[in-house]
Amino acid sequence: MSGSESPEKLAREELCIKFVNTVAWRLRDPVDDRAASPEAMLKWLARAGLADRPALSQIAVRWEQIPREARSFLKDATELREAIYALFVARINVRKPDPAATGILNANLARPGRGLGLASSQRTLKWLPSSRRFAAQELLKPVAWSAANLLMGPRAQKLRQCQDERGCGWLFIDESRAQNRRWCSMGNCGNLAKSRRHYHRGSQK
Repeated sequence: MSGSESPEKLAREELCIKFVNTVAWRLRDPVDDRAASPEAMLKWLARAGLADRPALSQIAVRWEQIPREARSFLKDATELREAIYALFVARINVRKPDPAATGILNANLARPGRGLGLASSQRTLKWLPSSRRFAAQELLKPVAWSAANLLMGPRAQKLRQCQDERGCGWLFIDESRAQNRRWCSMGNCGNLAKSRRHYHRGSQK
């Protein structure tokens, strides 16, 4: 899972799942947080199409001048990521959503976003800063929208968590016809699980 395939390939169509999957090996200790610093989190959001290079430079300059803004951004981004994860896992396990996680998602949905807007890019649209007062936290609002849309839509019932025995924990949407997909990636976690079962069957003969 974590070695050969990226979250982007495993959940290409859902921004919120890609965001949650910036943490790998969620079901073991320690986890592998791939956006553990303000800079890493910001770069990931940029790769996800939420900011361009001028916006990154603008934020970097502000963070040099006001380091607490970088720390505040990482705190807000991490809280949102873990709230979305908690809500998704509750949906998968048919449990009541955590009110605290719901509150964090709602706060990000209500976050002012006047500094971020849609702009034309050839035949598509992309997110671009629309104000000089652009704040890094505004990049989190599209992620929150993505999570809310998924949770409230028909694809919520297709949410799954990888069942790899090593503790992968990545989330994915099960688009299989039989709705019985168990692993984030058949080419990695799935094949390893099958190999382990084959080994154990052979050793018991």
